[in-house]
Amino acid sequence: MPAPKSRTLRPSRESFQNSGWLPKSQEAFHDYMNKLSKKVEKQRKLIRVGDAALLQPVQEFKNFIESEPTVYGEFIRMFEDATQDDTGLPSSYEDLIDLINEIFRQAPAFGDLGPPMYMIMANIMNTQGGFSAFTKENLNRHFKEMFVAWALFLTSKDSRDVLVDSDNGWLSAEAKDKMVEQYPGRTFEQVFICDTSADYYGYTSYEDFFNRRFREPETDRPTGDLTNNAIVSFATESTSYAYQENVQKYDELFIKDEAYSLQHLLAGHNVEDFVGGTVLQGFLNTTGYHRWHAPVNGTIKQIVDVPGTYFAQAPNTIGEPTEDTDAPPYLQSLRFFANTAARQLIFIQADNDQIGLMCVVSIGMTEISTCQATVYEGQHVVRGEDLGMFHFGGSSSALVFRASSGVEIDDVYKVPEVPLKINYPLNTNTPNIPSSPMVPPGLIRHG
Repeated sequence: MPAPKSRTLRPSRESFQNSGWLPKSQEAFHDYMNKLSKKVEKQRKLIRVGDAALLQPVQEFKNFIESEPTVYGEFIRMFEDATQDDTGLPSSYEDLIDLINEIFRQAPAFGDLGPPMYMIMANIMNTQGGFSAFTKENLNRHFKEMFVAWALFLTSKDSRDVLVDSDNGWLSAEAKDKMVEQYPGRTFEQVFICDTSADYYGYTSYEDFFNRRFREPETDRPTGDLTNNAIVSFATESTSYAYQENVQKYDELFIKDEAYSLQHLLAGHNVEDFVGGTVLQGFLNTTGYHRWHAPVNGTIKQIVDVPGTYFAQAPNTIGEPTEDTDAPPYLQSLRFFANTAARQLIFIQADNDQIGLMCVVSIGMTEISTCQATVYEGQHVVRGEDLGMFHFGGSSSALVFRASSGVEIDDVYKVPEVPLKINYPLNTNTPNIPSSPMVPPGLIRHG
């Protein structure tokens, strides 16, 4: 059997920063941590005099750590092993609990930071104690309960205080420009449905804003010929991260640059159909568009929610430097997440018989971990039609094809930092796919 052809298309640190996964600078990070620490100290004083309390799921998380000897020991060890500095990062699990309690009381603001939970946990994730703790199923259940509580707030009207046009507001000129970087010559108001005459642009919550819809998809993300069943497009607005051919049923998840192991990636579902097939993975911009769209014309055969981890980075990256590298260890772990993180699988039986069964994998990363399908099993979808969404941000996604699918991914998508845009054909080199005028500007189609 030929060896798998594998490419990790790892983007540069600058690309991850531009996509909102890393602070733009140490100054931005220090400023955020200083402000967060002041809020935490104020909350601690209220708790000490009985005028406030930890959020219920946060208190239960604390109780769990303190009542489970193994987990308690791992939390002690991860903080002993973590690199400490004067940036305000937590130095104990008690500090971590207080920071989480404050983060989950507010909606993320626009700015130069990155996902706040990842920011405060990056150091302890990069330890053996962290890996051991964060791969435990019972601990991840508590993380999920905390995310559910945060979700209730982010879907409430009180979460709209960040939907303003002042500094760090999502409706500021800087934020709106950032959100339409991939739509040249277009404004936020032109690209996305909103009501500029209403408070908060008419959005009912932070979540309603973050899962905004296209106003004119036929202008900004045209589907092209929907009668051509051979066309395949990506399901999410992403940047290329990894590509692998001849994917195996079982593969080693602990090697450098990782691998896809179908038994784990697909959680045991339809595995034999995809042995020897192809995986293309991308990651989303945290400020971007977070809905998923059908990559082919076909019928939804199966939808699977897979519980998994939230803060466990690839074990081969543990202890690697977090600064002065192309990407910190966590962001070198996206393939590992595809196999282990909380995710949703949507299997689609393509109308094109040769493409056959394919899968859309939506992968959670840190606090951005809730996936929701908006289709049902047995429903027929047309390429470009809504499939579902990430809640509270965007993460990573992948397409999985069978070995005999006949899908030939264009070479242009097998290099780093290339936009993977919904509705744009990925396979113009495949027979019966006409040369497309929809190739993203600035990209060169090879073939």
